[in-house]
Amino acid sequence: MSASLRNRISGAILLAVALVWIVLVYQTIAPGQAGEAGPRAFPLFFGYLLAGLSLLLLMQGFRPTPETDEADAPAMLPGEWMAVAMTIVSLVVYGLLLEPFGFIPSTAVVVAAVLPFVLRVRSLVMIAGMAIGLSLGCYLVFGKLLGVYLPPGNIITIYF
Repeated sequence: MSASLRNRISGAILLAVALVWIVLVYQTIAPGQAGEAGPRAFPLFFGYLLAGLSLLLLMQGFRPTPETDEADAPAMLPGEWMAVAMTIVSLVVYGLLLEPFGFIPSTAVVVAAVLPFVLRVRSLVMIAGMAIGLSLGCYLVFGKLLGVYLPPGNIITIYF
């Protein structure tokens, strides 16, 4: 598959996602008061940003490029398919772990599993530091500093 065809397909899919996102934001989130950014502002901004970037990608797919031997090159190397599949599986497992165990333990477990199996990191110090640091750092920034609700968990509740 050539790069221009990949850009056209990716741009069209992302543009469709952006348009659905924008319509859903308008239908579900109420606007704010006149003169202030309400709860609709940031989701709508990200929808328009995604639409603009996907249009750029789509237009780049129609731009004439010099002919190369890209048609013979595979879209992904054989080992990359496994990494993509393992990443999708880890996201599904993360979603399943959030309700019973909460944000901090689930994030630590998934990061500790993704680093050696998907990213091929072998240092135990790096794995432990990333798992603990990322889960606690995200909790402190999002949960405490920004006041975002993070799932506490039904079985294990680790919040301080």
